[in-house]
Amino acid sequence: MDKITIAIADDQEITVEMLSNIVASQDDFVLAGTAGNGEEALDLVRRCKPQILLLDMIMPLVDGKEVMRQLQSDETISPDTKVIVVTAADRRALAEEMFALGALYYIIKPFDSETIIQSIRAALGQESIWESSENAGTKENTPGKPLEHRITELMLLLGVPAHLRGYQYLREAIFMVATRPDTRHQMAKIVYGQIAKKHDVSNYTVERAIRHAIEIAWSRGDMDTMDRIFGYTVQASKGRPTNTEYIAAVADYLILATT
Repeated sequence: MDKITIAIADDQEITVEMLSNIVASQDDFVLAGTAGNGEEALDLVRRCKPQILLLDMIMPLVDGKEVMRQLQSDETISPDTKVIVVTAADRRALAEEMFALGALYYIIKPFDSETIIQSIRAALGQESIWESSENAGTKENTPGKPLEHRITELMLLLGVPAHLRGYQYLREAIFMVATRPDTRHQMAKIVYGQIAKKHDVSNYTVERAIRHAIEIAWSRGDMDTMDRIFGYTVQASKGRPTNTEYIAAVADYLILATT
């Protein structure tokens, strides 16, 4: 079995440990090394030539953006290393800039292991997701990407803050409805119920956390993306969609984009 070599660059020890554990969980993944700042990351890539670099944005000495620039311009660095950004910076402009510099994925913390694993595997079989800013309207639905990652990218465009508890609940609810459309008619019983059981909270907690995330995101999201998904409901004179309407609309958008 061919091994996939992976390097991690992040100044937070807990994140390095989490990502290292994810790498160790896969028989065909091998950890090439870790770096705590951008200079160490560049040196690591030069020495080990990993297939994948999991790169944080905010690091000492040299930040993630400068690492990306040097990966593109430094002839001593192998051009074959593919970059997956893993960051807490959920700013669309920054994500677009990183994609333009060659990043394949932009994953927002907190992340789940399956998103990291699927993104690594997919990165070795495709080109950059966002090829140019002119196509920003459809980039979040590039065919072939893992559904979990397309949801993450879409939530970035919709302005859902990654630090909110409802962010993870909303991601899971959208995934469930997109993969099991029948569950949209039993949102409280099945969708909230399964999420609540997984996180050891009540259905009410899940519902309210999702509601809070939607309310916060409604004034932060990219208007073009929101208009494509929600249509006239984006108008200020209209009320926000309910949790069920919001989740179903996003799930339908993802489904239609892949058919």
